[in-house]
Amino acid sequence: MGIRPEKMIRIRIIGSNMRKDSIITALHDAGVIQLEQVAPDVSKLLGQARPGENYRTVNTLLQRFRGYENILPPSEVRTRKTFTSISELVKEASSIDLEDHLRTLKDQETDLLARIKEIDNRISVVQDLQGIRYDLSIFNGSSIISYILKDWDAEDPVTAIKGTIQDASIMQINRKVYIVSIPAARDSDLARIANDMGFRIIHIPEMAGTPEAYLSYLTQMRKEDQESLNRIHAELAHISADYYEEIAQIREQLEIENKKLEVSEKLASTQDTFVMEGWVPKRYLRSTVELVTRAAEGSVIINEVETKDVPPTLLENPKKFRIFEFFVRFYSLPQEFEFDPTMIFGIIFPVFFGIMVGDWGYGLAILALAIWMVRKLSRPGSRTIMPKSLTRFAMTIFGRNPLLILGKTLIPASIVAIAVGLLFNNFFGFPLLPVTVFETSTGFSGAHIGAFPPTPTVIFHVSFMIPKLLLFTGYIGLAMVSFGLILGLVNEASLGHRKGVAGKIGWLMMAWGIAIFGLDLIHQHSGLSFNIHTDPSAVLSILVFLAGIIVVGVSEGTRGAVEIPSIISHILSYTRILGILLASVILAQVIDLIFMKGVMKSPALAVVGIIILILGQLFNLVIAIFEPGIQGARLIYVEFFSKFYYGNGKIFRPFRTQRKYTNPSYILDPEKK
Repeated sequence: MGIRPEKMIRIRIIGSNMRKDSIITALHDAGVIQLEQVAPDVSKLLGQARPGENYRTVNTLLQRFRGYENILPPSEVRTRKTFTSISELVKEASSIDLEDHLRTLKDQETDLLARIKEIDNRISVVQDLQGIRYDLSIFNGSSIISYILKDWDAEDPVTAIKGTIQDASIMQINRKVYIVSIPAARDSDLARIANDMGFRIIHIPEMAGTPEAYLSYLTQMRKEDQESLNRIHAELAHISADYYEEIAQIREQLEIENKKLEVSEKLASTQDTFVMEGWVPKRYLRSTVELVTRAAEGSVIINEVETKDVPPTLLENPKKFRIFEFFVRFYSLPQEFEFDPTMIFGIIFPVFFGIMVGDWGYGLAILALAIWMVRKLSRPGSRTIMPKSLTRFAMTIFGRNPLLILGKTLIPASIVAIAVGLLFNNFFGFPLLPVTVFETSTGFSGAHIGAFPPTPTVIFHVSFMIPKLLLFTGYIGLAMVSFGLILGLVNEASLGHRKGVAGKIGWLMMAWGIAIFGLDLIHQHSGLSFNIHTDPSAVLSILVFLAGIIVVGVSEGTRGAVEIPSIISHILSYTRILGILLASVILAQVIDLIFMKGVMKSPALAVVGIIILILGQLFNLVIAIFEPGIQGARLIYVEFFSKFYYGNGKIFRPFRTQRKYTNPSYILDPEKK
């Protein structure tokens, strides 16, 4: 589990049409087969069934019950129901006849909502007309039409209207509201002026009486309509309390039966038999065969099918590593013959991330953020101190599920960052602990200015550790590249690609030749001897490297020769782990230095220093989340995956439906593998 995707077997099922529904139901409830088109050499000998009466009946009932569920307010469904046959389902569905009653209530609700909206619009208009003492009927007639003008920015629109529509009548209500009455034929001219000058025009509908009297009339009408609407909602809630649970159960089962019937009608068949094919995970093959045989009462033939078609991909990883499948899917799914890199990603990415952060203060902050994200996204209704606009923006850009996965991924990564930060004694750049195991300071730290914090005891000093850490990241690069090439070698061997195996061996030889040669150069820089004539390792490294070039050139041709320089860049690329670590540490220490200098100079500079400390550390924290995440994923995707990973797998899509309100008729026994 987790080393390779599930081994898939293509099977062919030949069964009696009399047991077709039972077989399809068993396969659907088991949810372990991805249905495929029957092989052409078989399908050309068969026909295709025509839609039967059950299909039309179920489809009609499904549309009806979807309508019921859309109209009724949701109610809690406390139980799951089991349907033993389509006839039982159709009988129960037919016994619930609410279509006419619900349609009447829905039509009444729609009419009332439209009336209330119209009343609200009229109330808004009348409120703008408060203060005038004329009968509102004067504003509309057979030949004139009136508008309210409001919300203009700078230029008074009266002059423009008078200049274009000479017979317009304009009445000022207050400083920012006018009433304009114009001939009905000139309304397009007024609309054009409003558009050009950027003010709003609101049509005054036909009304009668003073604004106060008409407003009172509208308010009473709205109250009566709202009461009628409330009565309809109460009746719908009463119906929902009586029927919603049963309707939801029947609707779900109707969708399932409709899905099964769609498959049934498309199967290749003769008058008496049908044929279907699909992919089944190998570990479920035996239990699937037994389940289908039981459903068919023995009247079925199940054979494995030899095919050159690429099987779908089903990832099966331990539960704690499944969140990392998202990152593998984001890159590309593995094919069946490949290694599934999910567990490798799940182990290596948090380690890379934690080393690059290298500060236990940032690690604690990221851990708190990750835990908050997981809790918030797992319980969407919970309160939060984050602005809603920022939350909506994040949800729109990333989506709930990717954010939840990101939060869960950051938890182990932040724990590694805390551990590494404790070794480096970095807490937002300050060395708070009395002992520093690995000193990463480069002379910028302001933490030792004054008496706080005290200077810690250093076990491994900077002058010794940074070259060693740089060499350590080089070893990481060599290990990752070599590991990827070994995985690629195994893949090629499993496929019987001899040239591919030779090519991977050649790349390994080049990688190790470069590594040995590089170590010799480091020894030379350290004052140790390096002589190509007397040093056996130098000669060996060159010979191994040249042999690797020859092997790659022979096995991969021109394409391999062109990519030879990439092996060096891929190994050295892992030194960015130290680069990002030092960049984060140095930036934090510079911020701390400014803060400490300000505190020591004057109270005014201390305030400035505190502001710089807070904003600077927040900025560095954001970088500490994104940069290690992006670069850590890149090191795995580009420098590691490219050595063994083909990808382009297609996800396994089993024939099944997620159930919420109903129980399956058949249950697959997972122990029978």
